[in-house]
Amino acid sequence: MSTIAKNKIEKFIIFSLLVLALSVILSFFWKPPAAFAGTQPESMNQQELQNEKTRHEIQKLQLENERSNSFWGILPSYATFITALVAIIGVIITIWKQIYEWSRQKELDRAQRELESKRRSDDKFSSVITSLGSDSPSIQASAAVSIMSFLKPEYKDFYDQVFLILLANLKIQQEDAVNRLLIKGFEKAIRFHLESAKEKGEQEGLDLSHMYLNRVDLSGLDLSNTDFGFARLRHANFDGANLYRARGIEADLKKGRLCRANFNEARFQKAQIPGAQFHGSNLVASDLKEANLFEAQFHQAKMQSAHLDGADLRRAKFEQADLNDTFFKGAKFDRVSLKSILNAINWQKAHFDGNIKAELENLLSQGHPDQSKKQ
Repeated sequence: MSTIAKNKIEKFIIFSLLVLALSVILSFFWKPPAAFAGTQPESMNQQELQNEKTRHEIQKLQLENERSNSFWGILPSYATFITALVAIIGVIITIWKQIYEWSRQKELDRAQRELESKRRSDDKFSSVITSLGSDSPSIQASAAVSIMSFLKPEYKDFYDQVFLILLANLKIQQEDAVNRLLIKGFEKAIRFHLESAKEKGEQEGLDLSHMYLNRVDLSGLDLSNTDFGFARLRHANFDGANLYRARGIEADLKKGRLCRANFNEARFQKAQIPGAQFHGSNLVASDLKEANLFEAQFHQAKMQSAHLDGADLRRAKFEQADLNDTFFKGAKFDRVSLKSILNAINWQKAHFDGNIKAELENLLSQGHPDQSKKQ
């Protein structure tokens, strides 16, 4: 409450008390002026004196009635009510002041608790970071578990710091147990980070190059323009992820899962991707030159204008994949992969070396089902 408001209340109380005191005083001491009787002639007889007395009494009664009907006459009758009202107002003000002071103290206590809690959280977080840099794998593992506690809702202010700490630690080769724990935390942290970046309109690609992320689950995430160069991503799960224009030169994606992923214009030259699954993925205009795609599976993938020049495609599968304008110059094939290409869509419109094209025609002439009518 402001000082001006408090002063107004105090003035009102003082005025009420003064009015009450004045009304009491007047009720006891104020008397109406007596009527001027004049000089009574000695000669008045008994009857005239009686009449004059009656007239004076009537005037007195009239004056008393007028007084009782006036403000000052009515005021004493309300003295008890006014006294009670002032007392009630005083009690209300007292209670309000107590509530105000209690609420203010409660707010101060809450702010103090929050300050203490933040200080303890900061100390704990600093301790976890220090432990992650320990030479002892057991201490590092404990710290990796502890840092995941900072991904709970009550530690939302720490999300970005946790992400950056995990990002830095996963660029360093750790013990397998420590690495797996760090990856578990990273899977949650990167989702919070990307969600926060989307809300802020900061959707730039991440730098995940040279990271040790084997078996990481990044399914369904928007990782467009992200750099995976030289990263270890064996058995990683990218199902349904958006990898538009992602970069991954010499990345290791052995047996990675990239089903229904958007690989449009992605550049993974010389990447190690043997046994990877690209079922139903969009690889339009992607660059996989000289990549190791041994036993990779491209079932129903969209591969128009993709570049697989110089790639190792032995035992790769292309059933129902769209190979319109796909480049295979210098790529390595075996009988399994060539037979599979004959089951692809628009394989005749793809670009092969002369000897590979001839071998495909030879396989087709040997009785392989004609796929030339597939569009």
